[in-house]
Order: sequence, then structure tokens, then C-alpha cells
Amino acid sequence: MMPVNVKGNRHMTQYQLVTAGKEKLNEHNVPDADIDAELLWLFVSKQDKMAYIMNRQEDVTETIRSSYEALIDKRSKRIPLQYITGIQCFMGYDFETTPDVLIPRFDTEVLVEQANRLIQDIHSDKMSVLDMCCGSGCIGLSVALMNQNIHIDLCDISDSAIALTTKNAKRLEVSDYTVIKSDLFDKIDKRYDMILSNPPYIESKVIDGLMPEVRDYEPRLALDGDADGLKFYRAIIENAESYLNEKGYILFEIGNHQAHDVQQLLVDKHFEDVRVVKDLAENDRVVIGRKA
Repeated sequence: MMPVNVKGNRHMTQYQLVTAGKEKLNEHNVPDADIDAELLWLFVSKQDKMAYIMNRQEDVTETIRSSYEALIDKRSKRIPLQYITGIQCFMGYDFETTPDVLIPRFDTEVLVEQANRLIQDIHSDKMSVLDMCCGSGCIGLSVALMNQNIHIDLCDISDSAIALTTKNAKRLEVSDYTVIKSDLFDKIDKRYDMILSNPPYIESKVIDGLMPEVRDYEPRLALDGDADGLKFYRAIIENAESYLNEKGYILFEIGNHQAHDVQQLLVDKHFEDVRVVKDLAENDRVVIGRKA
């Protein structure tokens, strides 16, 4: 198939325009260029995939063409797709996201799934859960939406994260929640049945070698776990016992090489039933411990 000349051909079908978008993203080595070009078209045209398939031979207007090309330009600069569209689906819910917080990731769903299993096994009429370092709120709000028997507190040090979590809670109609600006446990004054956290855990020296979407656009505050990546695990585990009810659980997302270290930190503080859960790629992803 001959490449589409975007600037030379002013009459284009939807299919030709999306093909041109794919070619530009591929030229800039954008991962999943074909998928992203289509997703950006669906976003700007407000169509679903089936509508695009049915209408792809129809001509596009100059206005929508210009809008689409502007989005392709942004993505070709390696700006993450989710920061362009402002939305990321997580656990089946659409969360607003901004460059002030980490983009919710599929791997993190393992943490939510494990929390859900424990909550359902406990069979409590009412549970209190804390989402620490909440970012967009995707972890804690998903747990709350899937379990009507919990009150969820969500805390973060970032004003932007607090504002976005509050916005997501309202738009998703979460009914029983509190958002708290806090440097870890600094402003927390109660005990919980469960603490969930996906803290910054990337080693400082590693960040500059990450893919541009992460290195250049996601907030370093939410990535950097200090020299060994364990700074926030240490700080949270050191104090967690004082903020957990008897037999309360703590669940962390971890980097795929951090399981042993985080497990040891929990064991050293006398947590029991410490275990690791892998993600679908068979990488260590979640560490769970229970207060003795």
C-alpha cells in the first residue's frame, strides 16, 4: 500500500487519515502506533470501534482532520496517550488522569483484585480501608466501587493528586470516602482494617533510562523511590502497625525485583502470612502481610 500524503491530499477518508496517523507514529518509534492512532481517532471523532469500521470510507471534514493531526503530533512527541485523552480505563472504570499523577496501569489491577478477595473473605459488615499515595485514586476508588461495605480514605502529599482523586470520586459516584492531604501517616489519625499502597518504587538512577513517556512526562515525585527504590516501603511499614486494627492487612504493589526486600521489611516488623502475588506476566507484583 502506498503511503498517504497527508499534506498533499485535502480529501481524505477516515481510513486514509488514520493510516497517515499510524505512519507518522511509526516514524517516531511510538509503541503500539497502530493502536494509538485508532484510539486517537475514536477519541476525536467520538465514535466507537464498530462505527469507525462502518464509516471508515467516509470523507472527514477539515476541522476534524486538523484536530486529529494535532493529537497525532502530540503523541509523536511521546506524550502519553492517556495525558492526551485525559482518560484511562482501570478495573472497568474510566478515571480522569493528568500529568500531575501516574497513569493507572493494568499491572496495578492485581493489587485491587487481591484486596477484593480479602475483603470478601473477611465478611465484615463494615471495613475501613486506606489508599496511601493515591494519585488518581484508581486503587482505592475501584475497591470502594466493588465493595459496598467499606469506607475508603485516600491520601497523598500532592495537592494535584488530592484534587484529581476528589474529582474522580465524584464523577464515579463513590458514596463513602474521605480524601486527605498527608505526607504518608502525618495527617492520619485512625486505624484501618486494610492499607493499600502503590508508592514510588523506582530506583533513582534507573529513571533516566525509562521510556520517554514515563521519563519525560510522568511526575518524578510519583516514581522515585530513592537509591534502592525502597524508601517509601520502609517508611510505611515502620509505622503501619500503629494504624492497623488487629489482624489488619497491608498490600503493596512492588517492582518485579523487590519482593524479597519488601517481604523482609514486613517480617522484621512481625507481620504474618507474608506472601507474594504475581501478575499475568509471572512477575512479582503484590506483597501482602497481616498484622500479628
